[in-house]
Amino acid sequence: MVKGTVGIMRLGCHVYVFSEYGYDQAAQLDEVWDMVADCSYPAIEIHAPMLERPDWYEAIMAAQERTGLQTIGGSNGGNLTDAAGWDALRRKMDEYTQKLARLGNVKCGFTATGVRAAERTDEQSAQVVRAWTELAQMCRARGVQLNYHTHGEPIADVQFVIDHVPAELLPLGPDLDWLRFGGIDPEAFLRAHADRLVMLHVRDYHLGGSRTFALGEGDADYPHLKTVLEQIGFAGDFVVELATPPGVPRDRDLREILRTSRAHVRETVGL
Repeated sequence: MVKGTVGIMRLGCHVYVFSEYGYDQAAQLDEVWDMVADCSYPAIEIHAPMLERPDWYEAIMAAQERTGLQTIGGSNGGNLTDAAGWDALRRKMDEYTQKLARLGNVKCGFTATGVRAAERTDEQSAQVVRAWTELAQMCRARGVQLNYHTHGEPIADVQFVIDHVPAELLPLGPDLDWLRFGGIDPEAFLRAHADRLVMLHVRDYHLGGSRTFALGEGDADYPHLKTVLEQIGFAGDFVVELATPPGVPRDRDLREILRTSRAHVRETVGL
């Protein structure tokens, strides 16, 4: 990818927000896919509950064929500092990544929880490295690309993973709003780790405050983000992952919020 351009990015919609709006993603899989397609997103990133129905594969293949949506992959997470719980988590991820592998060339975003780096024992830190490495190797063996999906942890936690797990095993898929929440400057992070980025998750927010319902309703500067992505030559997936602002009554339906956000990305980033 030549720096100075935004290249082969897929624009996707992560469907987590449907659960916040009361959707049973397993039972209402068709409704979720149809709404994402109707709101003009060309790709979808699924949430773990969608893979829990008995006929998940047939249902997703039918939805993919009907809507024309590309499947970016799925997301999951768990405690990587708990050695006692690692076998159970590994079994869960073994089953999950086998399912993802059936969907083709997809990504798996993983959110790491557990004890913060500043409070870990040496054994817990070693367990984090071991867990990430085993997850990455599991995914690679199945043709699934694991990525580290940041979720509000401070820079010490993120940097520990960057420093101790090889880039070729574990690319980065940061959530720009959650970077901000963890006290990490999103632009500086993108510039520092440009060569390791395979995905971005985006939403909008008020500076010094909470997120907004839709893109274009806060202070996130998407034209400037486009410039940054051009300068670093980003060519990964650009995923809108909406989440409702805590404690704020919903003022419109989900379809309108998805459409508003889609239009903002088209107008400001050109996707």
